[in-house]
Amino acid sequence: MGAPIARRCLDDEVPNDREMTMMEVHGTRFGTLSFDSEDIIQLADGLLGFPLSKRYIMFPYSDDSSFFWLQSLDEPEISFIVINPFDFFANLEFEVTDEDARSIGLQKSEDVEIFSLVTIPEGQPEDMRTNLAGPVIVNTRTRQGKQVLLSQYSARQSLIPKEFRAQAREQAVRELRQPRMMAV
Repeated sequence: MGAPIARRCLDDEVPNDREMTMMEVHGTRFGTLSFDSEDIIQLADGLLGFPLSKRYIMFPYSDDSSFFWLQSLDEPEISFIVINPFDFFANLEFEVTDEDARSIGLQKSEDVEIFSLVTIPEGQPEDMRTNLAGPVIVNTRTRQGKQVLLSQYSARQSLIPKEFRAQAREQAVRELRQPRMMAV
């Protein structure tokens, strides 16, 4: 694309001229979820290690959280916690290659959303990490996306600096143990 991707936020507004087509998925983690068919994110190649899961929906972890759920529609038992990495790493920069942009029909850099998968060790939420080496890029116009590989970043980047882990533990434990569902 020629220019670094800037920080973006989720755009969850539905245009007034669009009629919603509601669908449902019956998952093991959340039970039945209703969602608009226009919200489906298509990952033609799936995610690394999950090639059969190609269709996902994403929704906030809670009202005031920087975390989101990425729920597989093809394998409802699979869901991931994801973040917008720019919410945690202000100086993060990378370019979407022309080949990657073409593969998801991306023509303008302002039409891309970027997410990274989060790993949270059981009982140690303060040690959570994100995969900056394998972010997911999504064309917000076409809802096509793909996981890209970036050699300049870590696949296990800590989200909480060591000096803040103790004070972050209590807050993280509260938030991560009490998932609250939002209407989608």
